[in-house]
Amino acid sequence: MDFAIRITPHGQPILEISATEATPSALDSRRVERLRDAFAAGTAAGLICLVSAELTAILPPSLGFVRDFASRYLTNLCRTPEIETSNIIPEIAPPPSEELASVVLRAPPMKGLEYLNAEVLKGWWLDLDGLVRAEIKQHTAGFSSFLHSLNPMWRAVGHVTFHLAENKRDETHPFAFMATYVSHVSASGKAQHLPLGRALQERASEKDRASLVALLTPVQRASEKSKWVGDLVDTGAIYQ
Repeated sequence: MDFAIRITPHGQPILEISATEATPSALDSRRVERLRDAFAAGTAAGLICLVSAELTAILPPSLGFVRDFASRYLTNLCRTPEIETSNIIPEIAPPPSEELASVVLRAPPMKGLEYLNAEVLKGWWLDLDGLVRAEIKQHTAGFSSFLHSLNPMWRAVGHVTFHLAENKRDETHPFAFMATYVSHVSASGKAQHLPLGRALQERASEKDRASLVALLTPVQRASEKSKWVGDLVDTGAIYQ
Protein backbone atom coordinates (compact mmCIF):
# COMPACT_ATOMS: atom_id res chain seq x y z
CA MET A 1 0.00 0.00 0.00
CA ASP A 2 1.48 3.34 -1.08
CA PHE A 3 0.25 6.72 0.03
CA ALA A 4 1.28 10.24 -0.94
CA ILE A 5 0.05 13.82 -1.12
CA ARG A 6 -1.55 15.27 -4.24
CA ILE A 7 -2.20 18.99 -4.58
CA THR A 8 -5.53 19.89 -6.19
CA PRO A 9 -5.91 22.86 -8.58
CA HIS A 10 -7.43 24.73 -5.62
CA GLY A 11 -4.29 24.13 -3.55
CA GLN A 12 -5.73 21.52 -1.20
CA PRO A 13 -3.51 18.61 -0.11
CA ILE A 14 -5.24 15.27 -0.72
CA LEU A 15 -4.08 11.88 0.50
CA GLU A 16 -3.85 9.40 -2.37
CA ILE A 17 -3.69 5.69 -1.62
CA SER A 18 -2.69 3.04 -4.12
CA ALA A 19 -2.56 -0.73 -3.70
CA THR A 20 0.71 -2.65 -4.05
CA GLU A 21 1.54 -6.33 -4.26
CA ALA A 22 3.06 -6.33 -0.78
CA THR A 23 0.70 -7.10 2.07
CA PRO A 24 0.41 -4.03 4.31
CA SER A 25 1.22 -4.42 8.00
CA ALA A 26 -1.38 -3.67 10.64
CA LEU A 27 0.60 -0.55 11.57
CA ASP A 28 0.61 0.75 7.99
CA SER A 29 -3.10 0.05 7.64
CA ARG A 30 -3.90 2.01 10.82
CA ARG A 31 -1.64 4.86 9.74
CA VAL A 32 -3.24 5.13 6.31
CA GLU A 33 -6.72 5.00 7.80
CA ARG A 34 -5.84 7.68 10.35
CA LEU A 35 -4.31 9.96 7.71
CA ARG A 36 -7.15 9.35 5.26
CA ASP A 37 -9.76 10.34 7.84
CA ALA A 38 -7.76 13.40 8.89
CA PHE A 39 -7.23 14.81 5.39
CA ALA A 40 -10.85 14.04 4.52
CA ALA A 41 -11.79 16.40 7.36
CA GLY A 42 -9.79 19.23 5.81
CA THR A 43 -6.29 20.59 5.30
CA ALA A 44 -5.81 21.75 8.88
CA ALA A 45 -6.96 18.42 10.33
CA GLY A 46 -4.55 16.57 8.07
CA LEU A 47 -1.66 18.79 9.14
CA ILE A 48 -2.53 18.31 12.81
CA CYS A 49 -2.47 14.54 12.36
CA LEU A 50 1.00 14.70 10.85
CA VAL A 51 2.49 16.61 13.81
CA SER A 52 0.74 14.55 16.47
CA ALA A 53 0.16 10.84 15.87
CA GLU A 54 2.61 10.77 12.95
CA LEU A 55 5.30 13.06 14.39
CA THR A 56 7.96 10.33 14.56
CA ALA A 57 6.71 8.15 11.67
CA ILE A 58 8.81 7.48 8.58
CA LEU A 59 6.69 8.95 5.80
CA PRO A 60 6.90 9.30 2.02
CA PRO A 61 8.65 12.54 0.91
CA SER A 62 5.44 14.38 0.01
CA LEU A 63 3.90 13.73 3.43
CA GLY A 64 7.21 14.55 5.12
CA PHE A 65 7.21 17.92 3.35
CA VAL A 66 3.70 18.72 4.57
CA ARG A 67 4.60 17.61 8.10
CA ASP A 68 7.67 19.86 8.09
CA PHE A 69 5.47 22.79 7.13
CA ALA A 70 3.02 22.06 9.95
CA SER A 71 5.97 21.70 12.35
CA ARG A 72 7.17 25.15 11.31
CA TYR A 73 3.82 26.57 12.41
CA LEU A 74 3.85 24.76 15.77
CA THR A 75 7.43 25.85 16.42
CA ASN A 76 6.41 29.48 15.93
CA LEU A 77 3.44 28.89 18.19
CA CYS A 78 5.61 27.40 20.94
CA ARG A 79 7.94 30.39 20.76
CA THR A 80 5.11 32.88 21.30
CA PRO A 81 5.66 34.71 24.63
CA GLU A 82 3.28 34.60 27.58
CA ILE A 83 0.91 31.87 26.41
CA GLU A 84 2.06 29.02 28.63
CA THR A 85 -1.06 28.82 30.79
CA SER A 86 -3.54 30.65 28.60
CA ASN A 87 -6.21 29.17 26.38
CA ILE A 88 -6.69 32.39 24.40
CA ILE A 89 -3.95 32.46 21.78
CA PRO A 90 -3.18 35.36 19.44
CA GLU A 91 -3.04 34.75 15.71
CA ILE A 92 0.30 33.38 14.52
CA ALA A 93 1.19 35.38 11.42
CA PRO A 94 2.39 33.34 8.42
CA PRO A 95 5.97 33.76 7.22
CA PRO A 96 6.68 36.42 4.57
CA SER A 97 5.79 35.52 0.98
CA GLU A 98 9.46 35.27 -0.05
CA GLU A 99 10.09 32.74 2.73
CA LEU A 100 7.06 30.69 1.68
CA ALA A 101 8.25 30.81 -1.94
CA SER A 102 11.56 29.36 -0.78
CA VAL A 103 9.68 26.53 0.95
CA VAL A 104 7.87 25.77 -2.32
CA LEU A 105 11.21 25.41 -4.10
CA ARG A 106 12.24 22.70 -1.63
CA ALA A 107 9.11 20.62 -2.17
CA PRO A 108 9.71 17.04 -3.39
CA PRO A 109 8.11 15.69 -6.57
CA MET A 110 4.38 15.11 -6.09
CA LYS A 111 1.23 15.17 -8.15
CA GLY A 112 -0.14 18.69 -8.54
CA LEU A 113 3.15 20.34 -7.60
CA GLU A 114 2.46 22.99 -10.24
CA TYR A 115 -0.42 24.23 -8.07
CA LEU A 116 1.77 24.78 -5.01
CA ASN A 117 2.86 28.37 -4.40
CA ALA A 118 3.37 30.88 -1.59
CA GLU A 119 -0.32 31.82 -1.48
CA VAL A 120 -1.34 28.17 -1.15
CA LEU A 121 1.06 27.68 1.77
CA LYS A 122 -0.23 30.85 3.38
CA GLY A 123 -3.74 29.40 3.14
CA TRP A 124 -2.57 26.16 4.80
CA TRP A 125 -0.98 28.19 7.58
CA LEU A 126 -4.09 30.27 8.23
CA ASP A 127 -6.32 27.18 8.22
CA LEU A 128 -4.04 25.45 10.69
CA ASP A 129 -3.83 28.53 12.90
CA GLY A 130 -7.60 28.83 13.04
CA LEU A 131 -8.10 25.18 13.99
CA VAL A 132 -5.30 25.14 16.57
CA ARG A 133 -6.49 28.29 18.34
CA ALA A 134 -10.05 26.95 18.40
CA GLU A 135 -8.89 23.66 19.92
CA ILE A 136 -6.69 25.38 22.50
CA LYS A 137 -9.68 27.42 23.58
CA GLN A 138 -11.45 24.15 24.46
CA HIS A 139 -8.59 23.09 26.77
CA THR A 140 -9.38 24.53 30.19
CA ALA A 141 -5.82 23.71 31.33
CA GLY A 142 -4.51 25.97 28.59
CA PHE A 143 -1.82 25.84 25.97
CA SER A 144 0.43 23.24 27.62
CA SER A 145 -2.47 20.83 27.92
CA PHE A 146 -3.14 21.16 24.21
CA LEU A 147 0.50 20.52 23.30
CA HIS A 148 0.55 17.41 25.44
CA SER A 149 -2.58 16.14 23.73
CA LEU A 150 -0.82 16.48 20.36
CA ASN A 151 2.48 14.94 21.34
CA PRO A 152 4.40 15.45 24.62
CA MET A 153 7.50 16.30 22.56
CA TRP A 154 6.02 19.69 21.65
CA ARG A 155 5.96 20.82 25.28
CA ALA A 156 9.76 21.08 25.28
CA VAL A 157 9.97 23.45 22.29
CA GLY A 158 10.75 27.02 23.28
CA HIS A 159 11.91 26.02 26.76
CA VAL A 160 15.24 26.18 28.55
CA THR A 161 16.54 22.90 29.96
CA PHE A 162 19.26 22.41 32.57
CA HIS A 163 21.42 19.31 32.06
CA LEU A 164 23.72 17.60 34.55
CA ALA A 165 25.72 14.80 32.94
CA GLU A 166 28.55 12.55 33.99
CA ASN A 167 31.92 13.84 32.80
CA LYS A 168 34.16 10.76 32.78
CA ARG A 169 37.14 12.56 31.25
CA ASP A 170 37.69 14.83 34.26
CA GLU A 171 38.13 13.20 37.68
CA THR A 172 38.35 16.62 39.35
CA HIS A 173 35.01 17.71 37.89
CA PRO A 174 33.03 14.45 37.52
CA PHE A 175 29.87 16.20 36.34
CA ALA A 176 29.27 18.66 33.51
CA PHE A 177 26.51 21.26 33.49
CA MET A 178 24.90 22.82 30.43
CA ALA A 179 21.87 24.99 29.77
CA THR A 180 20.14 24.49 26.43
CA TYR A 181 17.17 25.80 24.54
CA VAL A 182 14.89 23.47 22.54
CA SER A 183 14.61 25.23 19.18
CA HIS A 184 12.40 22.75 17.30
CA VAL A 185 11.48 19.12 16.73
CA SER A 186 13.48 17.42 14.00
CA ALA A 187 12.05 15.46 11.09
CA SER A 188 12.78 12.29 13.08
CA GLY A 189 10.71 13.58 16.00
CA LYS A 190 13.56 14.49 18.35
CA ALA A 191 13.92 17.70 20.35
CA GLN A 192 16.77 19.80 18.98
CA HIS A 193 18.79 21.52 21.70
CA LEU A 194 20.87 24.67 21.22
CA PRO A 195 23.34 26.05 23.77
CA LEU A 196 21.58 28.82 25.65
CA GLY A 197 24.22 31.34 24.58
CA ARG A 198 23.57 30.62 20.91
CA ALA A 199 19.82 30.94 21.41
CA LEU A 200 20.36 34.38 22.91
CA GLN A 201 22.46 35.42 19.92
CA GLU A 202 19.71 34.33 17.53
CA ARG A 203 17.05 36.21 19.48
CA ALA A 204 19.20 39.33 19.55
CA SER A 205 19.79 39.14 15.79
CA GLU A 206 16.06 38.74 15.20
CA LYS A 207 15.49 41.90 17.29
CA ASP A 208 12.54 40.15 18.92
CA ARG A 209 12.48 41.62 22.42
CA ALA A 210 9.34 39.80 23.55
CA SER A 211 10.78 36.43 22.54
CA LEU A 212 14.09 37.26 24.22
CA VAL A 213 12.33 38.17 27.48
CA ALA A 214 10.28 34.97 27.32
CA LEU A 215 13.48 32.96 26.90
CA LEU A 216 15.27 34.58 29.85
CA THR A 217 12.38 34.84 32.30
CA PRO A 218 12.47 31.19 33.50
CA VAL A 219 16.26 31.43 33.87
CA GLN A 220 15.84 34.52 36.04
CA ARG A 221 13.18 32.79 38.15
CA ALA A 222 15.47 29.81 38.66
CA SER A 223 18.32 32.11 39.73
CA GLU A 224 16.07 33.66 42.38
CA LYS A 225 15.31 30.25 43.89
CA SER A 226 18.76 28.68 43.59
CA LYS A 227 21.96 30.42 44.71
CA TRP A 228 23.95 28.04 42.51
CA VAL A 229 21.98 29.03 39.39
CA GLY A 230 22.14 32.65 40.51
CA ASP A 231 25.93 32.51 40.59
CA LEU A 232 26.00 31.00 37.10
CA VAL A 233 23.77 33.80 35.81
CA ASP A 234 25.75 36.56 37.56
CA THR A 235 29.06 35.33 36.15
CA GLY A 236 27.64 34.58 32.71
CA ALA A 237 28.81 30.96 32.94
CA ILE A 238 25.31 29.71 32.22
CA TYR A 239 25.61 31.04 28.66
CA GLN A 240 28.89 29.26 27.92
